[in-house]
Amino acid sequence: MNLLDLREHVYFTESILKTLKQNRIYTVFDFLQEEAEKLSTLTKLTLPQILEIRQEIFKKHSANLISGTTLFINSLTCKNLDETLGGGIPVGLITEICGLAGCGKTQLCMQLAINSVKESDDSVLYVDTKGDFSAIRLQKILDANGISYKEMAKIMLKIRVVRIWSMEDLIILLENIKSGVLKIENLSLIIVDSLPCLLFQHFGDDNKIGLTFLNRVVNNSRYISKEYQIGIIYVNIQTRWVDQDVSDPEEIESTATVKDNTYTEKRNRCLGKYWQTIPALLLVIEKYSDYNVENNYENCVMIKVMVTRHFNPLVVENCILKLNALGVT
Repeated sequence: MNLLDLREHVYFTESILKTLKQNRIYTVFDFLQEEAEKLSTLTKLTLPQILEIRQEIFKKHSANLISGTTLFINSLTCKNLDETLGGGIPVGLITEICGLAGCGKTQLCMQLAINSVKESDDSVLYVDTKGDFSAIRLQKILDANGISYKEMAKIMLKIRVVRIWSMEDLIILLENIKSGVLKIENLSLIIVDSLPCLLFQHFGDDNKIGLTFLNRVVNNSRYISKEYQIGIIYVNIQTRWVDQDVSDPEEIESTATVKDNTYTEKRNRCLGKYWQTIPALLLVIEKYSDYNVENNYENCVMIKVMVTRHFNPLVVENCILKLNALGVT
């Protein structure tokens, strides 16, 4: 990763760079990963100026994009998602897909995997930590998109699935990719579905071993994504808490009054504070509405995808997609 220097932005001065180095912020990546408020305090620059620097650096150092949705047959809503993502899933960086249980995270990941290999020689590594990856489910999505059996076989062969049951095994897998022990031809995307399934095994550890494992996963992922120009997606989950008589308006996402009692719902991303600033791109999914599709008995839902970029966390873009057992449209 490039070291910070005066050429990165006009706001940078020798004094600012010295202050950043004294606080262990040496590289462009260190700068992008640090909290904007802390950078503003250290450099004496305003928060809008920090966000402007981040956006400029991000544009300057970002790699190509993997188009996640433009290959859909129904191009209208999927085009909206690609536009919301700014072109697709970024390579060289970590992306997070997050949402409540059952909101469609796995379905979206499968569709992204399909679209990454559908009309290219690229391949995808799909890391299944829940043991519920279904080749039949993948086949149904392809069949619903009108893919022939011959093309279907080619696509499925390019999606490599590996089951991982512990953080130690995930670290070994990433280190094997990093060192070249495990070579996957034309690997363009790694999807880990999901990370909390592995990390939750270490909740309550007094020796913080879970955080140590997570740090090693992050470091290996950053190296692999940047060195080999690979997009990496980690699936995270949201927790939903409903409290009574909570009056802090900044933490309230929705309220409902029943029998003169006020209840507030709060949603949090899992994996702790350390993880919160790790993903460069965050996709939060929530169900929008339920309805039945005409002439189709499959349950179908509308999902809302909210996209946030780490260099500008105050801006949230969103789009609406239709999801059912046959795919995302």
